[in-house]
Amino acid sequence: MKNLVQHFLSLQASLPAQGPGFSALIQRDGQTLFELHHGLACLELGVPLTAQSRYYLASESKQFTAACVLDLVRQGAIGLDDDVAPHLPEVRQFGAAISVRQLLNHTSGIPDYFDYLACQLGRHDSDYFDNALLLRLIARMQDLTAPPGSAHAYSNCNYILLAKLVEVLAGRPLPAQARERRFGPLGMHATGFDVDRQAVMPQRARSYSVDPADAGAYRQHLGNANTVGDGGVYACLHDLALWEREWQRQYRDPSSLVRAQLAHTPGADGQSWTYRFGLEQIEHAGRVAVFHGGGLWGFRALLLRVPEAGLSVIQLANVDSCEPDQAAWLAAIAADLDG
Repeated sequence: MKNLVQHFLSLQASLPAQGPGFSALIQRDGQTLFELHHGLACLELGVPLTAQSRYYLASESKQFTAACVLDLVRQGAIGLDDDVAPHLPEVRQFGAAISVRQLLNHTSGIPDYFDYLACQLGRHDSDYFDNALLLRLIARMQDLTAPPGSAHAYSNCNYILLAKLVEVLAGRPLPAQARERRFGPLGMHATGFDVDRQAVMPQRARSYSVDPADAGAYRQHLGNANTVGDGGVYACLHDLALWEREWQRQYRDPSSLVRAQLAHTPGADGQSWTYRFGLEQIEHAGRVAVFHGGGLWGFRALLLRVPEAGLSVIQLANVDSCEPDQAAWLAAIAADLDG
């Protein structure tokens, strides 16, 4: 995988050693082919990034939420095409049946809460919000952007609602369900949903943006939300390597939870949406690629797999100028696998 390795080495060379940075991993057939940690987890204390540094995954968290939901579907707690209104009173005012499937693949028509927060004059990153506030906001929404099931429109509200659905059906909050059913069995003890912004989290990385007013300087982000479901997970590279080994193992089993997450839903034109259940699936250079990304408050994350090759690639960053370049990854992977 020399082309892909060179991509990450070039990225490393473009960033100062004493600034924020990134962690990267290339794994194939369960074996680590390449691992790199560059930059600092905390500029104030000069703490370097390592395999144990905990990054905020933002929307990368959705695949974990979806896995918890589908686990409950497979247990018979609810059907994939069941209306969620009996369990979620927050959606009853829409007057339309909205299914579990439509929340999972963003075809519910429910608007994104960020559109509403952006309208709040004087709002700052440090202003607090959580699931309880967002559920009250959803309950006050009146109109859908489209009839359920008719169009794909990415909305974080879908996964706020799914987090509550897990709690209603499982009898415990999503963070506890994920820890018990998904993370714990794999030994991912440094991975979990952040449910208390004031709690001390060992190895937590801070996040930054380039300061436009001061060349070579950075500004720290002060994001202050405790949403779980749409985001919320902190994880380190070490733990995500464990997740990827299990993901690739399950992909080889047609009856697995991973394969259930990749089930396609035909649109009105008969074509499948690329967004499945917390994951996207596309074809590149004749191979299937499965991925999801995340970005908020200076954190950036991308997990991408090419299952045919048993290949997983991860990049986690704590500065928003270090955006994972998915197109470059895919081009490098194609060159490496076809060369």
